[in-house]
Amino acid sequence: MNLFHEVDDFLTEEELGIVDNNIMSKDFPWYYHQDSTSTLFPFFSHVIYARNTARDDDDYKVLSNSPMSHFMGPIVNRYCKKYLNKPVEKIYRSCLNLSFGWNVPYTHMEPHVDHKFEHHNLLIYLNTVNQGGETIIFDKYYFEGMDTCFTINEYDKVESVASISAQRGKAVCFDGKLFHSINNFPTNDKRVVLVTTFK
Repeated sequence: MNLFHEVDDFLTEEELGIVDNNIMSKDFPWYYHQDSTSTLFPFFSHVIYARNTARDDDDYKVLSNSPMSHFMGPIVNRYCKKYLNKPVEKIYRSCLNLSFGWNVPYTHMEPHVDHKFEHHNLLIYLNTVNQGGETIIFDKYYFEGMDTCFTINEYDKVESVASISAQRGKAVCFDGKLFHSINNFPTNDKRVVLVTTFK
């Protein structure tokens, strides 16, 4: 895989129907999180598989209490078989995230990695953000002993090497040890994405 791999219009019409009629509906259950990488960047989330940040352990079983696992599973499996030529071995984390942009004087959220062990990140954008909201990939790769996040006071230590626009139905996958972030965007807009980490 190159630095990242993206596929436009990856979602099927049936999947887009689920997005429109369920995930984007006023009745979908979203839960507020005061912090992501810090309290500067709150968001709403719907957890499909809870995050396992500590270890890559074959005996560790991640369970889901969300019916959206039936939506996520075929999408991730299809991506892996078609573009990675392998089945999914393990899901480490999966969630739907909803952000409304942040009224802060920072161009992007703190660069971070989701886990300390080897994994892939797969993002599926569920709506289009017309101004901002890009996924940013930085020039730093996580190694043992590093912090998993660069704080707002350390932005000068990283440099953006790729910017991926948030377009409805697009899939993007990259090595999870690459530090990544989200470009800020106007607070009256929203960004909805399916995030899955796996091997």
